[in-house]
Amino acid sequence: MVASVSALTSSAQAASYYEADDYYSEGGLSPSEWQGAGAEALGLSGEVDRDQFRDLLDGKVAGDQLGTFRDGQLEHRPGWDVTLSAPKSVSIMAEVAGDRRLIAAHGAAVRTAMAHVEKHMAATRIRDGGTVNREATGNLIVASFQHGTSRAQDPQLHTHNVIMNATKGEDGAWRSLEPRAIYQLQKQIGVIYRQELAVKVRELGYEIETRKDSMFEIKGVSSEVIGAFSTRSAEIEAALAERGTSRDAASAAEKQIAALDTREAKTAADHGALVADWRATAS
Repeated sequence: MVASVSALTSSAQAASYYEADDYYSEGGLSPSEWQGAGAEALGLSGEVDRDQFRDLLDGKVAGDQLGTFRDGQLEHRPGWDVTLSAPKSVSIMAEVAGDRRLIAAHGAAVRTAMAHVEKHMAATRIRDGGTVNREATGNLIVASFQHGTSRAQDPQLHTHNVIMNATKGEDGAWRSLEPRAIYQLQKQIGVIYRQELAVKVRELGYEIETRKDSMFEIKGVSSEVIGAFSTRSAEIEAALAERGTSRDAASAAEKQIAALDTREAKTAADHGALVADWRATAS
């Protein structure tokens, strides 16, 4: 799945997951970055600060506490994860063949897609007497984390874009985010990311082979090589087959359920050792 949207269940789970994974640190690449006009309004830029990240997940924004108290307990959804994943051939050329320019291209495409989300999908709900109105806000607080492997330890360039459950209204007040449009336009987010990435991949001198729904792969990376590094894809395909469907026929919801059902906890691994294994497999 090239683009996926999922709700975060708790700030503690989110903080530990995103901090524990295999961030890039070599080659001058930042392991994380703040994005969005909401982040800019709070003076957040550059690498994500872990304490600020936790506070925002907990709804602590600019001295305010977002959420609702019920029976003495604070209820606040931490946010949403919009994950954007590169085509497998791009991941292989970046991680196995070592063309780090593709990692920068991926990052630029992610920023373009998330800027679209912010401009067209950011909104909150304003209560006016007995009615609740949707107000477009045009600002988000996003913490983006770039990873290079899948849960099956295959090369898989992807970015987790953690959208905080906070946006600034026209009156200057911070309120919880209304995420409905992000879910409804999930496919559009993925298309924008892929189209932008395809342009940048071509600019680097690669030829691409287009597929349906704006999918593409780099020309010359064989299906055998792609298959050898697609363990997670094979697991999801098998799970869909058990349900009497396939990746082409299944709905987005069915694919997401299959992905969750087959997902194992991601384990830490030495990046250098992984690359050596990948290159042996490629050979």
